[in-house]
Amino acid sequence: MLTREQAQSLVKKVFSLVDAEQSEVILTSAATNSTRFSNNVITQNVGLSNDSLRLRVIQGKRQGVATVNQFDEDSLRRCVKSALAVAQVSSDDNTLLPMLDKQPQYESVNAWREPTARFSPAQRADAVGKVLAGYDKQGIEGAGIFDTDEGSVCYANSRGVFGYKAGTKAEFSVSAFVDAGSVEGWAESFDLDVGRLKIEATGKRAADKALAARNPKDLDPGEYTVIFEPAAVAEMVLFYGWLAGNGLSFAEKRSFHGGELGKKLLDSKLSITEDPSHPELGGTPFDLEGFAKQRVKLLDRGVVAAVCHDRRSAALCGGQNTGHANAQPDSGGPGPDNLVVATGSDSLASMISSTKKGLLVSKLHYTNVVNAQDVSITGMTRAGTYWIENGKVGHAVKNMRFTQSLLSAFADIEAVGNEAHATGGALFGGNFVVPDLKVKKWRFSSPTGF
Repeated sequence: MLTREQAQSLVKKVFSLVDAEQSEVILTSAATNSTRFSNNVITQNVGLSNDSLRLRVIQGKRQGVATVNQFDEDSLRRCVKSALAVAQVSSDDNTLLPMLDKQPQYESVNAWREPTARFSPAQRADAVGKVLAGYDKQGIEGAGIFDTDEGSVCYANSRGVFGYKAGTKAEFSVSAFVDAGSVEGWAESFDLDVGRLKIEATGKRAADKALAARNPKDLDPGEYTVIFEPAAVAEMVLFYGWLAGNGLSFAEKRSFHGGELGKKLLDSKLSITEDPSHPELGGTPFDLEGFAKQRVKLLDRGVVAAVCHDRRSAALCGGQNTGHANAQPDSGGPGPDNLVVATGSDSLASMISSTKKGLLVSKLHYTNVVNAQDVSITGMTRAGTYWIENGKVGHAVKNMRFTQSLLSAFADIEAVGNEAHATGGALFGGNFVVPDLKVKKWRFSSPTGF
């Protein structure tokens, strides 16, 4: 992983090679360390380091971009030459904005933990081995991954702006299989500090889910009251952020709120905040144009309060730049990536005990967008779905497919959990701070057959 000093030295070298009116460098550096296992055996240990430099230059009304992942002088010179060549043949862009010329004050983010960065393959193997030894005794097959990663991101431009952030993360994710692999239970533990992972407890939770999921029964399609555990909630929040928190979609009136804010459209129990400074997430305090990233209250007790903006989307609708720019040029628009759902007053046990008939869902799978306008998603349940009757969790249910508008679901929330922690269970590894969530009506369209 590149340190702050190494990043500063590298960008200084690049700028010395560039003959352009304006230039910027985005540096990403990552060391990914993974122990993978299946059938109760460690199958692979992977250590991958990757550094990347993205150079953007501006000449008049034209810009050019080039990337390189080798930092010797010849490679850097080729990268510079490529970016300048692209700018030379590009069309004039009358909307092109100048690079930031004043150093912002970034909020301090403490996201790097030395125990995680120094955690060895032998330590990961020892922790995994303890879980798998218990599975062997119970006749359970375990599969999953144990990651301990570190990385950094740096933004710098030739006008004197510089930002650097380093961070770590650790994640243990395990699936427990019984009945010749036909029944799965799953659990995960995520933290910036590997020492805070509850690995053996996570393994036990996955095993308990698998054993409780034996002999699943069919369920008729229809609407049901559903209690979603945090990994499933993270998946829903991910899609809400993509579809409802994008400043460009908002400015162009493509999102469900039609370019208007301040309306109470969802349940008052629900509040969602984009919070890059949350201590469990270790977000980046600057965007990829060098602006300071702001905390944004997207949903305030059911009121659609804000969206995330870069300076382009903010200018289109008279909003305020919240520091959420992606690398430029960018056609997708800015959005949130550090979402936090406010807790409520209910425990998971109280949610279950107050349910006359409903479902408990561990995780969602193969989730995708159906209709961006009403924030509809489709997918299926996975790794533990259970029937609740008269306040008690009963038999397992075969996985179900769903097609559901999150607007409808979030407009009628029965309860929000009283604890929330970072989860690594969302699609593409998104990490959000979320509680359990009880939704009054969720539509299941068909069984999956398993």
